[in-house]
Amino acid sequence: MSSFSFMLLSWRGAVLAALGAMKSTLLLDTTFVSDLDAELTRREAGPARAFFDRTRQAEVFVSVVTLEEFSEKRGHEAARELASRFSVLGIHVADALRCGLLQTRSARRLGENDAWLAAQALRGGCSIVTRDRRFDDVPGLKVLNY
Repeated sequence: MSSFSFMLLSWRGAVLAALGAMKSTLLLDTTFVSDLDAELTRREAGPARAFFDRTRQAEVFVSVVTLEEFSEKRGHEAARELASRFSVLGIHVADALRCGLLQTRSARRLGENDAWLAAQALRGGCSIVTRDRRFDDVPGLKVLNY
């Protein structure tokens, strides 16, 4: 192997290692959490579980908004369990102001809870994990569909 090929392979390896070391910051949408919960409960390997397995290196958050919605759907204990498994992102004054801007400036309003999640993701620099296409219209929001 030539020294150029060796240098190229070394450089490629260093770049791949650096990319692997970079951490993503993810905010899980309630749809994702519900789908993941259903797949785990049924012991099936669906799209939410496959996505989650691929993102083991990411820093993962759930919102207090998601906890509330999950509590309504699955009960208080299930929501407490969810809160124990992930870092919980609270609501800040900046989220309220951004949420209001998103709703008043949007051609197509988000649901109230989705607007809160979008505002939190934007403030935290998070990508939102969802299959809900309504998030695609939010300027500046990084959306990861599963």
